[in-house]
Amino acid sequence: MEEDAEKEELKGFLDIIPREEVPIEVESLSTKFLIVDWKTCVLTENFIYYQIFKGDGSSKNYKILIEMLEDFDRQDVEELYRLVKERYSTSRPEGYDLMLWGDLYTLFEPDEEYELWKNQHEYNVISWSLYDFCGIYILPMQNGIAIHMLTEKKYPLSQEMISKMLKKKLEVDHESSQAFKLLRFIRSQVQK
Repeated sequence: MEEDAEKEELKGFLDIIPREEVPIEVESLSTKFLIVDWKTCVLTENFIYYQIFKGDGSSKNYKILIEMLEDFDRQDVEELYRLVKERYSTSRPEGYDLMLWGDLYTLFEPDEEYELWKNQHEYNVISWSLYDFCGIYILPMQNGIAIHMLTEKKYPLSQEMISKMLKKKLEVDHESSQAFKLLRFIRSQVQK
């Protein structure tokens, strides 16, 4: 009874927005191909994309990380991070590579000394969305910044930022246990 009441209360923080009806491509684990490489392609100053290569020789192009999350599962995201981190283990990324590196670094290694976290009071949240398949939620801001976060990881979010998130409601394409777990986790941060 108490669990049902909590679930109904948490539903108040959800905004269910069905994604486009795209046929789901079921891929057997035995045929899943890992990401083996990536490159940044600059066509013009305002048009760049990341080409992601899979082990079967196929590749696909993405403009930003959020587009990748439409296709990736957690293993893909972790593998891409490993490859980016490996490439820049002895040098610093520059230009557009810095954007991808920064998004992935923030996702996996949140450092509260990083400017992104220090400037939270300046950010106006547009929305926050859960990508259930890969366990990542995203906060796009009005200034063009998007913060990507793992559902099970604690980030240095300020009380003000958490309040902004809860006011916007979590956008999901369906109710899920992961969405409710994330809401409980975020809400518990406000109560501390």
